[in-house]
Amino acid sequence: MEINYNHVIKLLNSETNKIVEELRIDSTKELVDRKKNINNAIKWLKKGMDNQINPDLNIIMIPEKITKTPSSEYRLIEDHESDERKYWTEVKLNNEELRPLTGDFLIMK
Repeated sequence: MEINYNHVIKLLNSETNKIVEELRIDSTKELVDRKKNINNAIKWLKKGMDNQINPDLNIIMIPEKITKTPSSEYRLIEDHESDERKYWTEVKLNNEELRPLTGDFLIMK
């Protein structure tokens, strides 16, 4: 099933327009915060729709590294069904190694 939030985004945009009208009358921190939250929700929905991300997927954060030296890093590798590291290749995206950092997120199927 295609992820499509256009209807919800339209509803949220309508709510934003109402808040903008209220802000013209009385600019309160609460209204400004509500508008920001709705705008952030719209951005998240658009990202999910653009990338077809199912909200039921598991999102994990890359943990702190065990090794605390500056040259230690995470590497994403493909093992080619071998336990021998010499056969492994590092995953590349746009011809650059994909090396996640502590605090980065992975969306897992």
